[in-house]
Amino acid sequence: MKKIFYLFLFLIFGNMIFAQQSEKKNFILLVVPEADTVLAYSSHYRLSGSTLPDAKLFLNDSLVYVYPSGAFAGLLNINDGENDFTLSSVAPDGQTVIKNFVVIKKVTHLKPTTTDSLIIENSLRLPNKNLILNTGDILTFRIKGTPGVEAKFLDRFPMTELIKIKPHSTPGIYFGRYKVKDSDSIVVDKIYFTLTDSSGKKITKYFNNSLKIIPSLLPFTGVTTGERPYLNYGLGTNRLGGAKLEFINPGIKLRIIGENNGQYKVLLCKDKIAWIPESLVKIDSLYSPAVSLTGLMSVYGDDSLDYVNLGLHVKLPYSSRVELNPTRIIVDVYGASSNTNWLVFKNTAKEIESVNYTQVADEDFQITIKTKHNFIWGYSINYQGNNLVFTLKHKPRSLDLEDLVFAIDPGHGGRNHGAEGSTGVLEKYVTFSIAQHLKALLEDEGAKVILTRTKDTLIYNSKRLQNVLKSNADILISIHANSIGLTTDPRKTKGTATFYKYIQFAPLAKAIFHRMLEAGLAPYGYVGKFNFTLNSPTELPNALVETAFLSNPEDEMKLLNDDFREKIAEKILAGIEDFLDWAEDN
Repeated sequence: MKKIFYLFLFLIFGNMIFAQQSEKKNFILLVVPEADTVLAYSSHYRLSGSTLPDAKLFLNDSLVYVYPSGAFAGLLNINDGENDFTLSSVAPDGQTVIKNFVVIKKVTHLKPTTTDSLIIENSLRLPNKNLILNTGDILTFRIKGTPGVEAKFLDRFPMTELIKIKPHSTPGIYFGRYKVKDSDSIVVDKIYFTLTDSSGKKITKYFNNSLKIIPSLLPFTGVTTGERPYLNYGLGTNRLGGAKLEFINPGIKLRIIGENNGQYKVLLCKDKIAWIPESLVKIDSLYSPAVSLTGLMSVYGDDSLDYVNLGLHVKLPYSSRVELNPTRIIVDVYGASSNTNWLVFKNTAKEIESVNYTQVADEDFQITIKTKHNFIWGYSINYQGNNLVFTLKHKPRSLDLEDLVFAIDPGHGGRNHGAEGSTGVLEKYVTFSIAQHLKALLEDEGAKVILTRTKDTLIYNSKRLQNVLKSNADILISIHANSIGLTTDPRKTKGTATFYKYIQFAPLAKAIFHRMLEAGLAPYGYVGKFNFTLNSPTELPNALVETAFLSNPEDEMKLLNDDFREKIAEKILAGIEDFLDWAEDN
């Protein structure tokens, strides 16, 4: 089986590099830009590709450095409009290959709407999502249309033409703001704007976004749905999604007090809000209680887990965090008011040293769990009926590798290629190779290893995580290769990095990072609060290892070498062993 696997890897990497080089047939493989004609929105665009290692390469007659792997990389200067580039590769025997490509920098100058007729455009419109607003919220409305006329939103809110207060603005942009009052009541299934010219001619345009301003009927009640719903801190987002406050259970009741940008605004307790994507909530009814008195509270344990059980009348939202020195887990239950007059602590709990509770604010019931060990091996929060159950994982009886279960995640797979190096090598193959080496090393030590994918196939991260949690693994390591964006010089960013989300798992990421540096990789750093799916579980220690930058030709050359990929696996293993040595005493 191993022979088949290594033959598979040889074919992958060999076809990309060694076959081309052995034939000595000149070529140009252009990886970035990704097509012969691309659009740019910046004054720079990344250049990445490969040719024969001993060829001379020119970009518009300027000599370009070719790395020993045949890779070349750099940063293109882009002017407004069309930018024509020619790559010429000249082999030692005179074979010449030419590759032409165009980068078009799109210049977006906002043009005024024509004055010939009344027009309301689709661009710049606000609101552009469904809205539910409450007392004190600000309604902002904006439209672009015919300049120099009268504009109104919903036929009741006057709008000001921006050019009247900002002379250099584009004519025909109208805006307005309104602060919601207790007495307001507006419900429309479609928002609309109206323009009226000096002759009294009028045009109205409707848009398929609803607006509800009904403070007297708020909050609505929603119920969380989906496998793993979550609360966000705010409306901000990036390629990893919004900053998450907590992953919570399905079936939890939420008080909905607003809606904006595809998310519901949730009242957790007085002066504390969160946001949740609309897709993760089912509106339950116009209003029903999403609050509860607390009931009986108990602490107990079994052979592998300790429990804190809190009685409630309804499933309420919660959040958790870990504090260090001393190690404590803080759980806030929102919408809960204390009616708990005693706490039953059974002597079966093995990891929990003490539990305390207090009402820290109106409808914020806080539980503090102090652990016997400094390091936390994982915890979860779930509901059994309406009882909130906090579960703390015991420290493994033995921290020897042969007594542990490891989940190893080779990043990407199938049509999800991941990053692409200058030579055309794909991240999904690099990660799979390193994961196989790490699996072999761990199994040689007697450890049990579970891979999140065992072949080149697409498995979504949510499914990978689900399988990891079902496996009862002790440690999760996700393996990737890094890359930069399209506007950064690939030659200037390189090195290794490890990532974690929760502070309690930082020691694992830090230990692996320091060992990775021994492989001769530059220190990109170890990064906390990372909002990646396989960093998101609190149930077990986990770390994401971005081994090196495939976008950097020097790092890529290292990753192309199977001996180096095995060396990376050895360093990850050494980091795991360092972490386990540390955890033995913590």
